[in-house]
Amino acid sequence: MGKHQQAGARTAGAALRGLLLLLAVGLVAGAGWYVWHDRGGSVEAGTDCPTTLRVITASSFSTVVSAAARTLRSGPDCILVDTTTADGRPAAGQLSQLNADVWIPDDASWAGLAPPGLLVPTGKDSVEQRDTSAGATLATSPILMVTDQPTAERIKAQGNGWLALSDLLINKNTGVRLVVRDPALSGDGLVAAGAVGEAVWLKRGMDASSLALNTTLAVTRTVNHNLAATPETAGEVGLVPEYALLPTMDLAPAGRVYLAAADHTALLRYSWFPSAAAARDPGRVAALQRLFAAFASTDGRQAINAAGLRGPGQTRPPVGGATKLPEPTAEPFPVLAPHHVQHVFATWDPEDRRSNLLIIVDIAGSGTGASSGPPPGNKQQPIDVLKAGCRVVGDLMPVGSRLGLWEISPGQTGGYRKLLPTDRLDETSRAAFTRSVNALTSHRAGQGLLDAIVAGYQSVRDDWHDDMFNQVLILTDDAGRDSANAAEVADTVQKLSALKDPQRPVTVSIVVLNRQDAADRLKDALAKPVGAYIDNATSADDVQAAFIHVVAGGLHE
Repeated sequence: MGKHQQAGARTAGAALRGLLLLLAVGLVAGAGWYVWHDRGGSVEAGTDCPTTLRVITASSFSTVVSAAARTLRSGPDCILVDTTTADGRPAAGQLSQLNADVWIPDDASWAGLAPPGLLVPTGKDSVEQRDTSAGATLATSPILMVTDQPTAERIKAQGNGWLALSDLLINKNTGVRLVVRDPALSGDGLVAAGAVGEAVWLKRGMDASSLALNTTLAVTRTVNHNLAATPETAGEVGLVPEYALLPTMDLAPAGRVYLAAADHTALLRYSWFPSAAAARDPGRVAALQRLFAAFASTDGRQAINAAGLRGPGQTRPPVGGATKLPEPTAEPFPVLAPHHVQHVFATWDPEDRRSNLLIIVDIAGSGTGASSGPPPGNKQQPIDVLKAGCRVVGDLMPVGSRLGLWEISPGQTGGYRKLLPTDRLDETSRAAFTRSVNALTSHRAGQGLLDAIVAGYQSVRDDWHDDMFNQVLILTDDAGRDSANAAEVADTVQKLSALKDPQRPVTVSIVVLNRQDAADRLKDALAKPVGAYIDNATSADDVQAAFIHVVAGGLHE
């Protein structure tokens, strides 16, 4: 997992929450997800197939699995396919419980939520991967923007892409609003919301992407009670996959416009993920190969078309209404990586912002030795920018998180002081945090930053919690020029390396205010040996984005 070890711990917790939801709610088709068992079609009484494959698949692909399964259920070497339909995060929780042989989710990005070691790895060429076709795409469906004519013209005027849509949503004065399915409950929602964030990430970086998603949520209507995020009022832009639009084309209201983004295509990828256990069993590998091939059979292809999906290499499903929709031509976004998925989840669900976070601040005011005043274009003093970012963290982190605040204070023992020891976050401690933030002041330039980083790392490591991200976030203007002391920096690297515990990973993130030279020195020294993330913030928006990003699960790339 590398830098995503903490994400792995959070994934396990997320899978458990999804499973508990699944058990509590049961069959909730109206809520956008449900579980359904199918025996691969109606198997005649007395059929005795020597092999049964256990498949978990998305609801929008269940009819395709059934059609492929029917081609295998006759003859002496027949295969019975036992299908469980589960969407979104709950599906990952079903994998080990049902001992599934293969998972076919509605997007490849869901694989990152599977328990470690459960699926055949797809990132390297191995015998298991080749024999089981792990990671192969069985079908796709592009996501389109659905809106009214005036709003469509505004998107076109901005560039007719996902970045254009994001910019309109970020500017709340435009009146443009988003409609999307709950990202935790389907690939429709995850990939659609992810596309808004990905467009910003590719153009402006990951911190800006977190800020954009957070801002966008305020003008978003999240749908979880029906199958499509279609717009209802002027100014709304629904993000809907092609397969969900096709059955409704004849019923669409007059004036509805469908746009295919010009910068990138957001694409659902129905993907084939065999379990590692099945890959170790030659008999199950043979059965999986036959089921995989069945999707390319005549019955399999027809079922894919009937579901409104695109088979491999197919431009659009040959069904009625398809020609009324625009054909996407832009390069698809890459599959959402686990960290990108976590951004989306943390935006929509406060529980995904649960962190054990220590913030260390190091700001010297102008006239006290600081090399610069406020970042360009920012009328606020750095300390005020910092306070605003801290308050954002306090507001976004859910009850039950852990939050602490230290500040560099030359002259104090060690060069720093603990304004607020890390403690469980509740309404009382949140108010105490806000008071401590409001009391922050600029200090005179001096040493202390490097010692505070080491002490902060050890503090979080010793107070490590396996159900949340464990992080140290440092914001500094490096007025004391700690970064230029090569010997002290090297000593810091040695100390941090000695403190590292693979069983208790801690993320170190350092944001330097308007000092690219200092950021570069710290990055050269700390990024590789310690796994630290270091960036340079040149505006108040950069600082706010860094704070929001750390709440979304850490600043590591």
